[in-house]
Amino acid sequence: MTVFYCDQKKQIMNKLLTFLISGLIIISSCAPAKYYYRQGDYNMATYEAVKKIRKKPEKTKIIEVLKKSYPIANQADLDRIKFLKEQGTPDVWDEVFVRYSALKDRQAAVKTILPIRYTGGVVDFPQTDYDKEIVAAKQKAAEYFYVHGQKLLAENDRFKAREAFYEFQRVKQYYADFRDVDQLIKTAREKGMTHVLVKVEDNTIFKLPNAFKNSLIPQDLTPLNSEWVEYSNEPKSNYYHYQAGVHLNNIILTPASVKEREYTESKEVPDGYEYVLDASGNVMKDSLGNDIKKPKYKTTTCTVLETVQRRDISLAGAVIYTDLQTNQVVKTVPVVAEHYFENIFALANGDLTALPERVLNLLKNKPLVIPLDLDMIFTAGDVLKGVVANALRDHRLVPR
Repeated sequence: MTVFYCDQKKQIMNKLLTFLISGLIIISSCAPAKYYYRQGDYNMATYEAVKKIRKKPEKTKIIEVLKKSYPIANQADLDRIKFLKEQGTPDVWDEVFVRYSALKDRQAAVKTILPIRYTGGVVDFPQTDYDKEIVAAKQKAAEYFYVHGQKLLAENDRFKAREAFYEFQRVKQYYADFRDVDQLIKTAREKGMTHVLVKVEDNTIFKLPNAFKNSLIPQDLTPLNSEWVEYSNEPKSNYYHYQAGVHLNNIILTPASVKEREYTESKEVPDGYEYVLDASGNVMKDSLGNDIKKPKYKTTTCTVLETVQRRDISLAGAVIYTDLQTNQVVKTVPVVAEHYFENIFALANGDLTALPERVLNLLKNKPLVIPLDLDMIFTAGDVLKGVVANALRDHRLVPR
């Protein structure tokens, strides 16, 4: 039963695959123009027909497709233009420009193969001059985007300023030097920017020096910037929209600890040899008459005093994003950095041959001065610096 089902499924899949391949062959090699015509895409049908006729002018069926699709595509654009003009709103001229440009481009493409002579007669479409209409639509579209951009800019809202920026960019697409559009683009960019202040807040019981606090902020903040968001660590009155505050809330420093551990290491080491005796107490001989000897071992010992010096520190805080316009916290990202100082050394009394390699290495170490509070804080700060940088990078798009 299972075998029958699998074979049946395989047959269905093969039929579907064959159907798809056949369809692709029909579309790609037979007549894309016919395909687009049947789909109602008369613009693409026209362009595909032109390509085919240019290669094979004798293709009667494709010529018939062109004769039908070209007028329909043109009429669709003309009907849409008429509707837009009757609508009477100033925001239609961009589409009017696009439609007239489409008419001109389509006509130029068809013109490259005219006149067409074939068994059905001669095909030669009339030519229309769209230039005046295109220029008029271009001027009105640029004027609309210019005026609309100015209205948006006048609302004194940074999000509206961004919309104005894009409206002025549309003007530039039509005319590179339209009036004072370059200055308006600059103004819209400035008014549309969100400025973020990166600042360190010390909420600990320590009076941390400015050098430490400043070190927590990346020196180069430009990687955090995006199209409309700019980060800075230079305080400016009434300039910033958000604050990315690096809040250092808690510093846990363990007291310096010194722990000692005494233990004894032992090891069996060679200590010459001894004769092998038989049951009668005589020295045994080998086959050559030589005395039989065996290695002799002794146990060596060494007393070790191992000392561990250690101190731990933990820095905990958060990067807090605050909307300075509303004084509302919009995002809190916890940040933690941990570090420890540890030094292990040892002293030995006895036979050093009894010691394993690990202990022998400890004998080379010396006692060290355990770091003071500020030393520990600065060292842990180097770790926290990387944690803060990652937090700022990962959440750089929180301000908008």
